[in-house]
Amino acid sequence: MFARNWVVATTLCVLMLPTLALAADAGHAEQKSPIDPNWVNSVVTVVVFLCLLAVLYFTAWGPIRKSLDEREENQFKALEEARLAREEAAAMRVQVDAQMAKAQEEIRALLEEARRDADVLRAKEKEVGVREAQAERERAKREIEAAKDVALKELYEKAVALASTMSAKALSRQITPEDHSRFLDESIAELSSTYSRHA
Repeated sequence: MFARNWVVATTLCVLMLPTLALAADAGHAEQKSPIDPNWVNSVVTVVVFLCLLAVLYFTAWGPIRKSLDEREENQFKALEEARLAREEAAAMRVQVDAQMAKAQEEIRALLEEARRDADVLRAKEKEVGVREAQAERERAKREIEAAKDVALKELYEKAVALASTMSAKALSRQITPEDHSRFLDESIAELSSTYSRHA
């Protein structure tokens, strides 16, 4: 309340100063040149300027500076959050890459085992006969495909779970079921194309 009364009083004083200057100047009836210095007008102008400066300092510059400081602080917070999200995303990417490498190694081991089984089946084929060996070979292929499909499915599920977790944290927002479904489909398609290139 005191600050408001002070601002009103200062404003009234500032508005009255030009009147006083004109009254002081009215005593001189002679015409003066605008270039000649008039000390009363100069003092009044300086006082009015200083009063206006004081009023603006308390009423305008304080809130402007406060909002600029808040904006700067928010920008620094946003930069820090983005840096943390990038670091977390990089860590998750390393984890996903490690799991992909592990899954690739498991697939290679399964394929190697399948090749060994195929060699054994070829030897049995010579002993048992062509038909029985053919049946064994088909069964082995189905088992290999089934094991391969199971391993890929587990890999896809782990990668999709990690990808959705990573994207949810990086975006810092709630993912709608439609977004989640779309992200899953895109991740599965990308993992399928990645596996096709590596296989």
